[in-house]
Amino acid sequence: MDVPSKKLYEGGTDDIVDIIDLKVPSELVGSLRLKENIYPAYHMNKEHWITIKLDSDFPESELKALVDDSYKLTT
Repeated sequence: MDVPSKKLYEGGTDDIVDIIDLKVPSELVGSLRLKENIYPAYHMNKEHWITIKLDSDFPESELKALVDDSYKLTT
């Protein structure tokens, strides 16, 4: 999904960034949001969902694991 960066964080701009929203166990949300390029979920319940900026240096292996976990939580 493409959104302006100002929708993700204070100080963002109208520049468009590519993001993905993922469901994660609520007990992991806080620690994950401490990582760079992970934000409170855009348009989702922030207690169970996170947003990851895809055009970042976020580790691909970690992203794949989070996508797999999100799929399991939502099916």
